[in-house]
Amino acid sequence: ISRLVGQITEALEEGKSPDKVIPVSGLIIQVKRAAEAGLRGESSAPVEAKKPAAASLNQVNETAATPVKLSAGDLLKEAVPQPTGEAKKENENATIRVSTGKLDNLMDMIGELVIVQSQLNESARAIATENSSLQRNMGQLSRITKDLQKNSMSLRMIPIKQTFQKTGRLVRDLATSFGKKVDFVTVGEDTELDRNVVEQIGDPLVHMVRNSLDHGLESTTADRVKAGKNEAGRIALKAYHMGSNIVIELSDDGRGLNPEKILSKAKEKGLVKPEQTLSTEEINQLIFLPGFSTADKITDVSGRGVGMDVVKKNIDKLRGAIEIESKVGSGTTFKIKLPLTMAIIDGLVVRVGEDKFILPTTSVKVAMRPQPEQISTIKGETEILVLRGKTIPIVHLAKFFNINSKVEKPSDGITVIIEAFGRSYALLVDEMVSKQEVVIKSLGSLLQGLPGVAGGAILGDGTISLILDPSSILSHAL
Repeated sequence: ISRLVGQITEALEEGKSPDKVIPVSGLIIQVKRAAEAGLRGESSAPVEAKKPAAASLNQVNETAATPVKLSAGDLLKEAVPQPTGEAKKENENATIRVSTGKLDNLMDMIGELVIVQSQLNESARAIATENSSLQRNMGQLSRITKDLQKNSMSLRMIPIKQTFQKTGRLVRDLATSFGKKVDFVTVGEDTELDRNVVEQIGDPLVHMVRNSLDHGLESTTADRVKAGKNEAGRIALKAYHMGSNIVIELSDDGRGLNPEKILSKAKEKGLVKPEQTLSTEEINQLIFLPGFSTADKITDVSGRGVGMDVVKKNIDKLRGAIEIESKVGSGTTFKIKLPLTMAIIDGLVVRVGEDKFILPTTSVKVAMRPQPEQISTIKGETEILVLRGKTIPIVHLAKFFNINSKVEKPSDGITVIIEAFGRSYALLVDEMVSKQEVVIKSLGSLLQGLPGVAGGAILGDGTISLILDPSSILSHAL
């Protein structure tokens, strides 16, 4: 067809008649005869396509190929759809359209079922040891509930392919705008995650790609050649599963982050104290601070810092985490770790006074009971925990929410090391209760934006607990 179109285009634009006849009528005759033979129930009648003598432009459609003999049955396999195994497979993979509202309602009902199941487990725990039948039934209920939860979650899962395709178009447009040669590579386009996560990860990726192209890759081809690299820069976007999370990697083979330059700029802006020592990872995380940039020349897209605070905030809203791996002169890789779904999270249940709170495990690094000698006070006010040579500020959760607690000294309670915005702090709680999956519940419009709170959840004992927002606690407490 392409060759025929090419001949016609040439004839219309240049007035040239084709010097070669493309044989197609022979195939048409074979298909027609095969179809007729199939309708008459014939299965083995030979079909012969004869070659017409005409070869002018007006007779192209009358031209046949070299005579070919095939049975009608053989041709029917190609010309007429058959009820084969492939057809059965297509029927098995048949799909229907379902309103996303119905899927959301289904997830809500599954969430309620998970809550009731955990409550039943809590109620039956006291007598389960004496009643083996009840113990078996509760175990079976737990397995069914978990399978049902898993299957219902899979209904909301969609491939990240469309987001990757949009990113690819953005890379091409920006490469043209900047006058840079860029090879864009994607891996894992078929990786699936919750549709809400897919929708919300688009904007952060846009910011990151713009910065990788503008500031990550070398300014000119000459700079890359001088550094012993290919003329075309390489940007790779990958997605893959890791446990109960999905990881999205954006990497470039550009200049990499310069820790010395970042730290110097941070001290110049007063974001880091002159005597403060930071690890390379902590220094790299400084680029996520609002307004931070190492760009020598400010443009609408220049500098890793432009828009990177927005990236961090959006990923925090998705209850995700972002890590940076970079080497000067070799490039940078951003790793975004996201939960597969927004409806259910792994949480660490802690107690303060008579109240229980839930910390997302993605933000928790370690929990420990500190020794008195590990606690110090700066200027008689801020308490700090000295851990492996690092000074970590302590936030009393009881004071943050104005809760009565018997634990006043950090050495009498548990300090949970939290990481947010690239900074670490220790959250002081009375005790750790458990680690469990919880269903996120909205607190309603009246409690939206409550400092330190991301949502609510119903625990197995029927009590309502607040899900904490580590980054919000950091910004309001320190």
